[in-house]
Amino acid sequence: MEISANPTQPYRIKAIHIAEKLKLKDLRERFSRAPVEFSNYELVLRYGEDSFLFVYNYGAVVFFNVPEDVQERELALVQDFRAPSDISRTSDTFLFEVQPAPAGQESFNKVYFDRVLVSHLSYEKIKIVCMHLGESTALEYYEILIENLMEKTNAFSKKLERQGRILESSEDLIKFIGLCLNTKQEIISNLYIVDSPEETWDSAELDKVFQELKMIMEIDTRYRALDYKIKIIQESVEVIVDLAKSKRETMLELVIILLIAFEVILSIIKWH
Repeated sequence: MEISANPTQPYRIKAIHIAEKLKLKDLRERFSRAPVEFSNYELVLRYGEDSFLFVYNYGAVVFFNVPEDVQERELALVQDFRAPSDISRTSDTFLFEVQPAPAGQESFNKVYFDRVLVSHLSYEKIKIVCMHLGESTALEYYEILIENLMEKTNAFSKKLERQGRILESSEDLIKFIGLCLNTKQEIISNLYIVDSPEETWDSAELDKVFQELKMIMEIDTRYRALDYKIKIIQESVEVIVDLAKSKRETMLELVIILLIAFEVILSIIKWH
């Protein structure tokens, strides 16, 4: 669906990751207007011919050419759905420019690290750009989350290196293990590499834009890096669990030995 555009004015896109997960069904009735598209994965509002809001179930909202006051109003409506977190919201901006095609070309598309240039503006291109930008901000959120876990895991490792034993209480260890497992589940369930949308299946032009954006924003590379770090944390957690289990078993064995020794002493005392 082609859209009339102003070739002299670049469009501004702003993406914000506001929650670890959003229930779009609950949000559907809270916005200022009815969505033009709705699914379990994506909700789309349209404010004008070239003005859109995309809301994704993994917690990202992306504004395409939406005035600041409207952005603030719509964001205020979803505040109740934000999960409490000590990590600040991640955000990113991107530009969408429309320029006439060079002489001899019917159309062209060019992707850069901070903008995309197209000769014809269409809803499908807008949707693809916003999809990638939304996922990029979600990846950034989880990158910060995983780095925090890596720091905590590293602190445990350094204590083991210096002390040769775990000094934390069982409750602290259980909380840390629970945090690691919960974070892993959230990433697996909430964040995933977006498959090529249906619009790209019958359009080589749209598929090229999709793939180039994916490469520029390093979506695949960053996701693999997250997966690798999760595995490192998981291995560290398994070691901590094994050590905690070994420590508990040693204490139980010591208690049993002391009880046996106590019974022997009582028997000797009674015999005498």
